[in-house]
Amino acid sequence: MLEFRRIIEFSSRVHTYLLAMYFFFVLVFTLFLYFPIQDNLVSFISISQMVMGWTIFLEGVWILFASVFCSLYTRVVVVKPVVLTIARIVIYFLISIFVDLLNTMITNGFSFGG
Repeated sequence: MLEFRRIIEFSSRVHTYLLAMYFFFVLVFTLFLYFPIQDNLVSFISISQMVMGWTIFLEGVWILFASVFCSLYTRVVVVKPVVLTIARIVIYFLISIFVDLLNTMITNGFSFGG
């Protein structure tokens, strides 16, 4: 079971790297909202963000289920990967909401009062 806990820790590191790659795609997308570029590149970045987002979410779900399984099987609670995974998923959702709001504000403008 020690090997399984090592796999969970390694998956937690991979999850962190996926979030860092998502930050890169968000930065590129945000810069492309300001500078004029081709539509093909915008669609590629948007698809990449979507794929990275689903990968981050599904990897987080796998880490959570694996940690619960390991905790139930060995009766030793695996806390660190669970807490870090929940924090990374919350950070991912906050960033994606912020980017969506920024994209909506730049493309549609700001309207107060509907």
